[in-house]
Amino acid sequence: MIDLRGVQARLGAFELRDVSFVVPTGKYGVVIGPAGSGKTTLLETIAGIRPLRGGMIMLDGRDARGLPPEARKVGFVYQHGYLFPHLNVDENIAYGAASRETARDAASRIGADGLLGRSVRGLSGGERQLVAIARALAARPSILLLDEPFSALDPRRRVSVRREVRTLHREWNITVLQVTHDFTEAGLLGDVAILLDAGRVLQSGPPERVFREPASPYIAEFLGAENVLAGTVHHLRDVAPDWATGDDPTLDPSARGRHAIEFRAGPLTLYTVGDAAEGPGYAVIRAEEILLSTQPHPSSARNVFRGRITEVASSGALTRVTVNVDDTPLIAALTTRSAEELALAPGQEVLASFKAMAVHLC
Repeated sequence: MIDLRGVQARLGAFELRDVSFVVPTGKYGVVIGPAGSGKTTLLETIAGIRPLRGGMIMLDGRDARGLPPEARKVGFVYQHGYLFPHLNVDENIAYGAASRETARDAASRIGADGLLGRSVRGLSGGERQLVAIARALAARPSILLLDEPFSALDPRRRVSVRREVRTLHREWNITVLQVTHDFTEAGLLGDVAILLDAGRVLQSGPPERVFREPASPYIAEFLGAENVLAGTVHHLRDVAPDWATGDDPTLDPSARGRHAIEFRAGPLTLYTVGDAAEGPGYAVIRAEEILLSTQPHPSSARNVFRGRITEVASSGALTRVTVNVDDTPLIAALTTRSAEELALAPGQEVLASFKAMAVHLC
């Protein structure tokens, strides 16, 4: 377990301030945040490389404040590997290994066995990272800290190594905390996501909740939400909305303090369900939740708007389409094949629709 409570640390003028979160034993945590947010400093503070200036760090139930780095049972992989230059690949992986057998197993499973016997000075960046990951795993740590561990690997190798690290984490019951800039990677790997910015935790929780229910418009935009609208929340108290079915508790306005809500954003009026207070707020609709059609058709979507396409941007299998609705841009994401079948093009009039539950208020 990694349990941080009000952690404070300093690196030059930069500070980690009041950082608190928990990664339960055997779970995989991911730290995401912009450059300079303190992600590496956070890992170094947990490992004992940076001094703790305040708060508490509990590692597997032990108070780590008085423990030197070597007593914390923590493995650490830096983004750039940092191998011992005077040792060859075999000796680097064996350094601190639980046993020779474990070192061989780690090297084989990570794909570093083909590098055995080589000098580390002639390794590429990706090869150095493979050796560094194998070395950290060979020690069989109870906690593994990973700082952008797959960034130097080519796409094919990145997928296989990432999968193997996740498998070993489960087999050996290792608690992992990984720094990543890759939102897809965070969603694939993480049990717990921690969003860090300017030395503070802005939000933490299961990745799907952090990504789908950002706590602020800033977080929503940082996490790539294309549609963030400022507006005003109004509760619909007197009349049950025509889109709420009594059999579905998630749509029942009285369930768990949730309300049927009308959200007015300039000329647009959206309908959703939530527990947001009345008054100013923001609505977030992820692009993949917006459906486009060229003709009206029966649908359960409560939010339907007519607009005109201003941009069609394709990137491989995915296409993003910007639709102008009463001078408000809505961005939809769909497969390139679907966009081609609909023959979507700038200037074309389309219907953009999304369900009430696709609207998140913050």
